[in-house]
Amino acid sequence: MASPEMYDTALLGILQHQGKIENFLDVMFGFLYRRTDFFRTMRSKEDRMGFPPGVQEKMLYSIFKKWQHYATQDEERMMKKLQEKAEKERQAAAAASAVVEEVEVETTQAPENTENKTDKPSSPEQAKTQTVATSNVDTAPASEGQSGGQKDEERKERTEGETVDTKEAPKDASKTDAKTVEGTEAKEGAAAKPTSQEEFQQDAESWNGAVRENYKWAQHIHEVEIRVHVPQNIKKAKDCVVDIKNNFVKVAIKDGGQVKVLMEGKLTNKIICEESMWSLEPGKCVQVNLEKEKEYWWKAVLVGEPEIDIQKIEPIKHMHDMDDEEQSGVQRMMFDQHQKMMGKPQSHEMVSLLLFLHWVLHLSLLHLKIHRAAFFSLLSLV
Repeated sequence: MASPEMYDTALLGILQHQGKIENFLDVMFGFLYRRTDFFRTMRSKEDRMGFPPGVQEKMLYSIFKKWQHYATQDEERMMKKLQEKAEKERQAAAAASAVVEEVEVETTQAPENTENKTDKPSSPEQAKTQTVATSNVDTAPASEGQSGGQKDEERKERTEGETVDTKEAPKDASKTDAKTVEGTEAKEGAAAKPTSQEEFQQDAESWNGAVRENYKWAQHIHEVEIRVHVPQNIKKAKDCVVDIKNNFVKVAIKDGGQVKVLMEGKLTNKIICEESMWSLEPGKCVQVNLEKEKEYWWKAVLVGEPEIDIQKIEPIKHMHDMDDEEQSGVQRMMFDQHQKMMGKPQSHEMVSLLLFLHWVLHLSLLHLKIHRAAFFSLLSLV
């Protein structure tokens, strides 16, 4: 099955020119009306053009339902991801609140005094109340002696220390909460990156290829397409440094007077430099198109990077990549499929029929020659 994105450029140009989906569809059906037999209805079995009544509508409905099914799957997949993300955020918030509670319990423990025991303040307000109570004790009569005043001062210092510790605890807890949230976001970002070939095949930029740290790559039988991500401030081609050789590629950018290498290494297979090229999509990526020297599927772009399983890719070949003989074979298969759907003889059956007609004609001519010779023989006798 050919990649659905291979005609996107042409179709996008038509859509932008027309402006509306309705006008775009009108152009498509107008093409089918002018250039094909799509709107022609077969009136009898002898008709060689057109479709039986109702077949066109069924065909359109079948194709519509096919892509509607894909759209429904995408929507369900997106809803599932949103639900999973919300669940992870809820769990992260719950874990962060648990960390805050644990820090508060640890910081509100007051040191014990063997001589005088003081109640443990569970909040800053209670600590302030306890401080006020201690101050009232200090105003008692001086008949208790100098040692009692010193003990009161020590009690006061301990209480003030507890108050300070309790105020500082929420700050430490907020830092721990921030670290927990950052760790959760990092894990979610790592989980969102595709890792299997099935996931690579769903993205046109990694179709028959893979997703790496700084770039994505896809391939067809004749070429390899690499998209190297660049910062948003890279808007001009002069800010890029691209070096392409028959077995080497390098992509770098000029940022702040320095050259930063984004991709560099030896290619796993040789390419044709003269037919390879690159372009910049401002603020997004550098697209590098490498023309393969030989027609076979690559397992990796650079030497040393993880290889893909070519048994899981779609090893198809587009019509424009085929030679005349291969294109004729594909066109014959398409013709046979159309004839079979219409209930008409296929190409091999038509060949057999032509051979039979040729044989009948040959026999007819042979008989005609015999009868002609006999006729002239009779005339000679007369």
